[in-house]
Amino acid sequence: MAVYDDDRDVTFEIIEEIGIISTQDTGWTKEINLVRWNGGMAKYDIRDWDPYHQKMSRGITLKEDEMRRILDLMRRRRMNARNRRSTAQTDPVVTTEEVSNALAESESSEFTEQASASDVQQAPA
Repeated sequence: MAVYDDDRDVTFEIIEEIGIISTQDTGWTKEINLVRWNGGMAKYDIRDWDPYHQKMSRGITLKEDEMRRILDLMRRRRMNARNRRSTAQTDPVVTTEEVSNALAESESSEFTEQASASDVQQAPA
């Protein structure tokens, strides 16, 4: 169904309603759809729409290759975040204070290389 927008001299046809991203108290929804503007090629479209798809806010349209690039970037971001969390969980955390204390101990005259077993604390696994 092609609709003419009197305010902007624009025609649009929603080819596919992909999904609602969020809903406002006013009933307007932020959506991602496949939309044909002014009879052109259909593009991915992200914008707010009134409940009847007669009025819309300004939004963004993306060609197929641009949408694929965004999805690729988001996948990479998610994988990088997982890798960071995984690394943070497995790598021991050493504070600056611990490093300073260790250096001070190694330089002090009281430091001995032979510590009794009761003096050694095991790091948590």
